[in-house]
Formats: sequence, structure tokens, C-alpha cells
Amino acid sequence: MSTARFVVGLLSASVFLCMSVWCGVALYMAYKKIEMLLHLFPKSVGVKTLTPLRHAGIWGKLMLIGGITGYVAFSRLYLKNGQLSSEDLQAIPNSLRLKLAIMHWLLVTLVLAMFALCIISKSGLFY
Repeated sequence: MSTARFVVGLLSASVFLCMSVWCGVALYMAYKKIEMLLHLFPKSVGVKTLTPLRHAGIWGKLMLIGGITGYVAFSRLYLKNGQLSSEDLQAIPNSLRLKLAIMHWLLVTLVLAMFALCIISKSGLFY
């Protein structure tokens, strides 16, 4: 095994570990904090359409948390779209808003890193 393959494998394992930790944090929020999060968005149409996902098992709960973090991370887009209420967004404490946005961008970064490492490992450029 070459050093490059070892490094790509090590990076892939670390991305997988980080994604597992992200899923654990998201599931914790889905099981313990979901009622509080849903009460923060009483006028937002987009969050109301996602609300039934909380009864759809683990994947539904992950999709619900991912949707809420997406609404917070891309708030300007959803405010223009009419799916997010500006009063609801202002009612969210800044620390929670920051945590939700960081969660979303961390997930995006991890997914992009996973695809990049997969492309690198399949292409064989560094071996």
C-alpha cells in the first residue's frame, strides 16, 4: 500500500467518523430538542410542511433537522421565497441560530469532502 492510499484512507475514515458524530448530534436534537425548535417557527410555512417528518422514524427526524438547519443557513433565500417568516427568524436566539448554521455548513463540507475523496480514490491520480 502506498503512502497516498494510506492518507486517502485515513482521511476517508475521519470524514466518516465526523459524519457519524454529526448524525448523533442531529438525532439528539431530533429526540430531545425538536419541540423547542418547532415552537420557534410558528409562522413559517416551510417548517410546517416538514413537521410530519418527526413521526417518520430516524430518517424522517434527520431530514427534519437538516431542513431546519437549511432554513436557518439559507435564511435570505427562504425569506424571499416566503417559506420562512422574518418574525420567526428574529425570535431565534443568536447562539442557537449560529449553532444551526454551523451544523448545516459542517454537513455540506463533510459531504463534499466525502465525494472529493471518493473521486480521488477512484481516479488513481495520486498512486
